[in-house]
Amino acid sequence: MNQKPASLSRRQFIRLTAFAGLAAAGGLGLSAGLRAAQPVESLQETRMLLGSIAHLTVISSNGAQARAAINAAFDRMAALEAVFSRFRPDSQLSQLNATGALSDPHPELKTVLTKAVAYGDLTAGAFDVTVEAVLRQYRAAAQSGSLPTAEQISAAQQLVDYRQISIHADAIRLNLPGMAVTLDGIAKGYIIDAGAAALRELGFDQVLVELGGDLQTYGSATAQSWQVSIQAPPGSASTTPIIAELVSRALATSGDYQYTFTPDRRLHHILDPHSGVSPDELSSASVIAPTACDADALATSLMVMGAEAGLALIARLPEAEALVINKHGITRQSANFPVRA
Repeated sequence: MNQKPASLSRRQFIRLTAFAGLAAAGGLGLSAGLRAAQPVESLQETRMLLGSIAHLTVISSNGAQARAAINAAFDRMAALEAVFSRFRPDSQLSQLNATGALSDPHPELKTVLTKAVAYGDLTAGAFDVTVEAVLRQYRAAAQSGSLPTAEQISAAQQLVDYRQISIHADAIRLNLPGMAVTLDGIAKGYIIDAGAAALRELGFDQVLVELGGDLQTYGSATAQSWQVSIQAPPGSASTTPIIAELVSRALATSGDYQYTFTPDRRLHHILDPHSGVSPDELSSASVIAPTACDADALATSLMVMGAEAGLALIARLPEAEALVINKHGITRQSANFPVRA
């Protein structure tokens, strides 16, 4: 096993069909005493989930048990994909969008939608999962290499209002006919957290779960930190990555280079719910939080809010840190963002 801390690098999205991932260049660092007491190894496995690449890493002295735990974690993550995926017509999310209502919804769909509504309130609507109606216009136009008209965007905007999601004990309803929800900015993090929780429940405390470039890490008190490389967005003046050090923390990055509708990245998959077009200040936003679900939602929110308002929000959240890079390559970060010196 490599005795250096893990070094990870976030792959950048270039085209609509590209995938994000993190390449581990080593295992989680262990104390010298623990390494001497028992031989350990880094066990890794990769699968496809939610249209992205998922990587699970476990540091363990028992390879067979670690492999079994990784399989169990992937099973739990795959079960949630069947709930949240907008790519699967049989998922609960797709059924909700198709009919506008869902009886006896999966408990975790209610949990994630409740968190999504709370983030809508926290960000004054900068995070709004009902922006799906507008995103559909962009995706449909992209199939023919065009963009939606102003009239199409304006009509779709009438269906954007997270406050029109009604969540009850036995039902979920979208109150506006034609309304639709995307959970792309929050469910991925929730699934990451579920995979990490499965590994920990099975007795492994030194793990990394990554999906589509977002991740959750855990490490024991005797372990060194995981080191995560945040790459500069395409076109930035500096190509030197920023290294963040994580122990039992999650990190998510949103960027204008992930899924684009125009070659210049002016329009991309992150839309301002208030205007129906992409925000024009930031190129990427990286957020560290206790859970990947929170980091995922906050990273998306900061892209919409911009540096000033976004970092002001992070300053009010005691367990969150953020780093943002604007379209000119200028970086700003919160007071305690854990950058390696």
